Amino acid sequence: MLDTHALVITPGAAAVLGNPGTIAVNDGAQVAGVPLTPEATLRMWGMLAPTADTINAIKLQSQDQVDPINGVTVNLGAASVLLQWYDYTTLKYKTGARNITAGTNTGVVVGTSFLIDEYAGRGKTTRVPYTAGNEIMFGAQTFGGAVTTNQWSTLAITPTTAIPNGTYCILGCYVTAITNVGMIRFNHADFQGLKPGFPVMNAELTAAVTYQVAMRDSLVTTAMGEQFLYLSDLLGTPQCPVFRVSNAGTGLSVEFIGVQADTPVVNVVLMKIGD
Repeated sequence: MLDTHALVITPGAAAVLGNPGTIAVNDGAQVAGVPLTPEATLRMWGMLAPTADTINAIKLQSQDQVDPINGVTVNLGAASVLLQWYDYTTLKYKTGARNITAGTNTGVVVGTSFLIDEYAGRGKTTRVPYTAGNEIMFGAQTFGGAVTTNQWSTLAITPTTAIPNGTYCILGCYVTAITNVGMIRFNHADFQGLKPGFPVMNAELTAAVTYQVAMRDSLVTTAMGEQFLYLSDLLGTPQCPVFRVSNAGTGLSVEFIGVQADTPVVNVVLMKIGD
């Protein structure tokens, strides 16, 4: 199962790299850039920048890399319009922190960097066909107010009409009412302390508004509502988190972190896979 964590990062000016950042409020990490346990394998890393900035340069540096000095450094340049950038990897954790640093073009405004690890044998996941039935969508769930930038905010998933008891998996979600981009992760007792998630872009805006500032990748552009299915195919391991719904409710909550003071609206896509 995946586990998503965020850091508050202050970039440098233009291509100058800033500092690695600190643990975001409500994140749950114990040490900045260090996974919950050594069994982690880093699968994604990246950054979100506010509308006032654009990403010029970004770097991942870790003692676990083949070249721990240069790390992985990407220079997008002064003409970059991207407010979201990320990369996939397979980097088994051994020691030290995984540090993300960045430089932005327009200003030096605080943003969010993120690390998504994978843990084998912790929490249950599955992979279902894209064309399978039994989907459950109960409509929009809206956060209680504007989120505080660069910290995790939580919304309990409480359908107006209760969904049937049973075993479910999360396929993905649609996120609207955000300025441009953000990060989503899910929480349930059945996830055994992990919080699987992924980056998102606004699902309702036109290409001219959001597509040009989001990552050029199917995860955020065309896999909306099926992000965990897409990640299952891309990473080669089942990634749809499995959880139980009972008479007490779904027990599921969704957490959002972004770089603008938005009030996110989330449509969660579930599939019933058992009684």
